Amino acid sequence: MKENNNKQEEDCLLCEDAEDAIDRLNLNNDFRSKNKKKFRKAEIIFLVSVVVFLSIVAYKFFSPELIKGSNLNPEQSAKNILEKPQIGSFAPDFITKDIFGNKIALSDFRGKKPVLLIFWATWCGYCAEELEDLKVFTQRYQNKIRVMAVDSGESKEIIKNYFQEKNVNFLMLLDKNREIWDQYLIRGTPSHFLIDKEGIVVTLQPGLALLADLEIMIERLK
Repeated sequence: MKENNNKQEEDCLLCEDAEDAIDRLNLNNDFRSKNKKKFRKAEIIFLVSVVVFLSIVAYKFFSPELIKGSNLNPEQSAKNILEKPQIGSFAPDFITKDIFGNKIALSDFRGKKPVLLIFWATWCGYCAEELEDLKVFTQRYQNKIRVMAVDSGESKEIIKNYFQEKNVNFLMLLDKNREIWDQYLIRGTPSHFLIDKEGIVVTLQPGLALLADLEIMIERLK
């Protein structure tokens, strides 16, 4: 009887089918496991590629030279950083033209008059807000100080028309390629630098400066 049972088990088709099914299942599991590993490897490679690509894009779009909007080479950029105006340091010299075509250099005033140097723009809201106070300040202290504003990126015609319309009484200088702005590392308008007649930065004030602020600044002159 036992021999018959063994023979039946050996001849059992269902048993053979079950074994085959188990073998196929094991093969499928192995195949899925291998595919899963390949997929994870491909996913890691893809993520690394994305990170590298974004790093390159970030470097191109957010490198210091592009943030400054400058066309200077690295040596010039480093020089400008070293020359960043600070209170007690020499103000970087420059040569440009005013809106009437006259050649102007900051050093022209050295040994003669202090200079209030303002970085300005006709489209700047704070610049418009402080304009009348600047005109009063210029008139009141014309014998003591020279007021000059540096505009960047706007055409001479736009600036000239604006200042004639507003009856501006201080000097307006052109800086089409932002060279002077880069020298002074300007990040916003208006920005004010009070420079004594020896060419030393006495004080500075970023942002809006009304008449009271300007008079406090000029009190620092010896």
